[in-house]
Amino acid sequence: MIITNFFVFFWRDFCMSRRIVTNKNYITMIRTIFKNKEIQAIEEDKVLGKLQYSLSGNELSILHTYAYEQGRGIGSRLMRAAVQWATAHGYTIIPICSFAQKYLSTVSSS
Repeated sequence: MIITNFFVFFWRDFCMSRRIVTNKNYITMIRTIFKNKEIQAIEEDKVLGKLQYSLSGNELSILHTYAYEQGRGIGSRLMRAAVQWATAHGYTIIPICSFAQKYLSTVSSS
């Protein structure tokens, strides 16, 4: 039981974490793949967008944000997941891509 619990926490924290984001018309799963240093938005096994990042010390740099379908809030969902993960693990966010800069300035001003 202890080994099983350790594996579950190890898998969740270091390999992938999943969050389900619901909307009236669809369900999008947010998946973090630490090996590839990206967060993906997935719906029905189709990647709708991804956020690429790098880690250095206690900084999480957001390098690129891609949304393959515009107008659905996918980029914002990816940013929200990155901010939640970085905050939970004590990282400071460094926005490199323009979308990340805009998102963080909008969130911090509201």
